Amino acid sequence: MMSAPDAHSPIMAARSQPLTVPAIELGFAIAAFACGLFDAPIWITGAVAFGMIAHWSWSRRRILNRLRGMVWASQTALAICVLIIILSGAYWLGLGVRGL
Repeated sequence: MMSAPDAHSPIMAARSQPLTVPAIELGFAIAAFACGLFDAPIWITGAVAFGMIAHWSWSRRRILNRLRGMVWASQTALAICVLIIILSGAYWLGLGVRGL
């Protein structure tokens, strides 16, 4: 008889991520777009970026806690760079749409 997967197995971890996590991340990208569209002060855009990075680190904390040393540092730095590029792109798209 097959037993149920353990709660800590990779199969259960992949299934347990709700759709709210990507929806919240999309919300941050939309907020960055709105900052560009409505010419928000740079500190508000920085707050959006900080919030996105904080949300990312919180939602990936189980995976990040398994990594050690240089692997953790390199993967975190790469992810933060990608997040900043995505938010910057959304911001500049908002600036471009505002110009139309």
